[in-house]
Amino acid sequence: MGKRQNLHTGVWIAGLILMGLSGRIEAEGPSLYKQTEADPSFESLLTDGKIPVGKNSTQGVKGSTININKAAVERGANRTNPIPKDIKIHTLCNSVIPRKDFHKWTRWYQEDGNTQIFRLFKGEHNVRNSRPDAARIESFSALKWTRGDWHEWEGTYTIVKPHGCAIFQAKNNVNEWGVMINLSDDGSITLNHRRHQEDKVIAENMTGKSFDLKIRDNGHDYEVYFNGKKVGEGYYDRPEGHTSFRWGMYDKTLEHDALIFVTGAKFK
Repeated sequence: MGKRQNLHTGVWIAGLILMGLSGRIEAEGPSLYKQTEADPSFESLLTDGKIPVGKNSTQGVKGSTININKAAVERGANRTNPIPKDIKIHTLCNSVIPRKDFHKWTRWYQEDGNTQIFRLFKGEHNVRNSRPDAARIESFSALKWTRGDWHEWEGTYTIVKPHGCAIFQAKNNVNEWGVMINLSDDGSITLNHRRHQEDKVIAENMTGKSFDLKIRDNGHDYEVYFNGKKVGEGYYDRPEGHTSFRWGMYDKTLEHDALIFVTGAKFK
């Protein structure tokens, strides 16, 4: 299978994505970004040997260029925060990619201004080891902690092409995640408690819209804020390992293309 043109080249792409009766994704509303060139399908990259299977690849996979509409995307409380330097990214081909190599992986991750661009494509899944599904593009903090002092992460999300996935995790390297923020195919945002509480939908119909998110965590307890309002809290025992912040997209095999922006992420 050859290259497929996901979106028209050099045209501002609408931010509000609607699913039409035909099942095709249609665009309406304010323009949020411009895409230059096309992206080959995941299947063609595998067939052509462009994506190594069974190991952590260091060669990378380049993609089309995304330029955000800064006037439409970089708004709100976090608009002037620069992208953190002390982060790494995790793709479906490599789990620990340092900043100096980000430029090799533009199929899934790019930066423009103060905004991080996270993309996944139809059919994609983990290929670096035998773990099934687990398609992801996430950035994660060098900051790590055990139970004790409070740490916090905040940033502004813009949902462009939603897909059911996790978009934020307070992730422990031994005990897995303690709290997660999930996105649904219809643009709903859910606070996912690992234990002790029912999950809570904190926003609906967010496709083409932005929101501020803040998570506080002390290695045991956590708090979640949406647009400045506290929407939940809880705890998860993490007797071993350390916790860090992870944000981007993480799910199973992709049923369709997905795209989100995160502006002004910061943590301390």
